[in-house]
Amino acid sequence: MTASKRGLESLQDIKFKILDLNDHSFIDLRKTCNYWSMKKSESGGIAPSWSEFNMLELPPELLPRICVVDVQHEPLNFIYRYWGTAITNLHHYDLSGKSVMDLTPPEYAQCIWDQYNKVFSSKQPHTFLTEVPLAEGYSTFYIALRLPLSSNGKTIDKILSAEEYGKERDQLRILFSEL
Repeated sequence: MTASKRGLESLQDIKFKILDLNDHSFIDLRKTCNYWSMKKSESGGIAPSWSEFNMLELPPELLPRICVVDVQHEPLNFIYRYWGTAITNLHHYDLSGKSVMDLTPPEYAQCIWDQYNKVFSSKQPHTFLTEVPLAEGYSTFYIALRLPLSSNGKTIDKILSAEEYGKERDQLRILFSEL
């Protein structure tokens, strides 16, 4: 698997890399990106709206690994509107109605806020591969496709994220090291 190195950000020990949108082997994320692209074309704006984006048209097994944030513009913040059950199981809490900055630890919250800000600022979808260090020197990895949504075709007001943890954890670790 070849991936172009488009970016590496580091916040203490938490790192993420930006992948090309389809530079991975996760079919559900590719289908979701293709669906977003189709809806964007139909909308004629910079992104489809939340009302145009029907999550029931996404792969059903992906739905528990989706979250949606509302973009608060002044001051800029990202508030969870929808938080999938698999994300709750992973984090052991539900942040529906709360800020991305409520994630723990604070370094992780800042890392994820920066990813949402990248999507918001660029008005483009991005795929992020994130490494999160755990106790005992181990790390976990996950990939997140983050897609902007716009109710008026001009301003990003929501961002949908679809996450993949990999059936084999080493698959994501290897991809991260290849970049």
